[in-house]
Amino acid sequence: MKRIKWGHLIVIIIVIILSLISIFYYGKNVKFGLDLRGGVHLVLQASQIIETEETASTKSEDTTKKEGEVQTAQEEQPQESEQSPEEQKTSQEEQPETTESTRKITAADLEKTKSVIEKRINALGVSEVLVTISGNDRIIVDIPGYTNIEEAKNIIGRIAVLTFKDEEGNVLITGKNLKNATFSYQATSEGGVREPVVVLEWDEEGKRLFAEATEKNVGKKIAIYLDEEELMAPTVNEPIKDGNAVITFGGGTIEEKTRQAQEYAALLRGGSLPVKMEFVEERVVGPSLGRDTINKTQVGAILAVLIIMAYLIIIYRMFGVIGSVALLAYVVIYLGFLLAIGTVFSLPSIGAVILSFGMAVDSNIIVFERIKEEYKKGRTLRSAVGSGYSHGITAILDSNLSMLLGMAVLWYYGTVQIKGFSLTLIAGIVAALVTSLFFTRFILDTLSIYTQTVNEKLFGLSSYKES
Repeated sequence: MKRIKWGHLIVIIIVIILSLISIFYYGKNVKFGLDLRGGVHLVLQASQIIETEETASTKSEDTTKKEGEVQTAQEEQPQESEQSPEEQKTSQEEQPETTESTRKITAADLEKTKSVIEKRINALGVSEVLVTISGNDRIIVDIPGYTNIEEAKNIIGRIAVLTFKDEEGNVLITGKNLKNATFSYQATSEGGVREPVVVLEWDEEGKRLFAEATEKNVGKKIAIYLDEEELMAPTVNEPIKDGNAVITFGGGTIEEKTRQAQEYAALLRGGSLPVKMEFVEERVVGPSLGRDTINKTQVGAILAVLIIMAYLIIIYRMFGVIGSVALLAYVVIYLGFLLAIGTVFSLPSIGAVILSFGMAVDSNIIVFERIKEEYKKGRTLRSAVGSGYSHGITAILDSNLSMLLGMAVLWYYGTVQIKGFSLTLIAGIVAALVTSLFFTRFILDTLSIYTQTVNEKLFGLSSYKES
């Protein structure tokens, strides 16, 4: 006697419960792409390696020493080379200042640049930012719900090298020793007015260097530069031992200074760019299309599910009811998967959802048709369900696994849009397989066991039974 496969029921219950938890937990923060929500789309291309702050600091501190080394090298060069003075001059002009400025940009450089850009944008409080590497030299930045493209470019594209210099132009401390930079308000001496500032937090070495710098420059000015742009040059009244450094902003309204302080805090917190990036594409996507598309998609999805369920019930009767219940389970599982992996819904991902939905329906239809074929051969309902399902699931596995492999390749090698499409479709395929292998199978097996008398009309089998 055939037994009920309770293991299948346990698996599907666990999956559905986890899916429902995912829906309720992540459902309030659904991520939409630019084409649905609107925002800023930027494409940046890497041009050259930028000297690190460590290199810049060492170069500034040892300027005299390096000049002496260069002079010595120039004096020794005629003895070791047979080049003419004109050739030597040309060779010196073509020689790069540093190795880092001309070396080939690597994948590690792009990954570090990507990380810096993400930190900068996140510091502004912008969520759902999508920063991806495209090819060997490009980075794509999508900021949904953000429309100030000039502000975004200023935050993303600046190199953001922080330096403190004395009155002679000597570098005292650089951003390499910066631990954190936060936006805050500080009361002024004039009426206690709160002004926006950027509070700098140094590491241990930075605290020591800052204390030494302020001690040596009492009564003198220490200028703060960002990308060689002087931000402020306060006079040091006394040594600062606790490393308390604050950047203030003069001129403009409170709103302007607040926005400037927030931008600088985001720049400094993210760190300097290791690679110089140039903007090759920029555009703002309006949100009106997104709202219309989302509303229409929701209505269309509900209508599509209802129509498909009605079709299954009309054509396959009791099997159609089973297929409809399985379809609802598939929707719950699929949606839970998408929200759990943090899917960014866009027009390509919606296309993948529609395609995977069709594949899930097709899987049920294949099984039902195989059962009908086996019943036509004179088998009992129980035997027809077992045999039909065995034959049908083979075709389902072959088609779904081949699609799964293809999507995996596209996800690995594809662009941002293709990655989103393929990942969404992969989740749909997995959800469809789970539903077919466990949920639908359990219901069909259970029904066949407890059905003593087959109502062929009720099951839609009357036209298939051989005389």
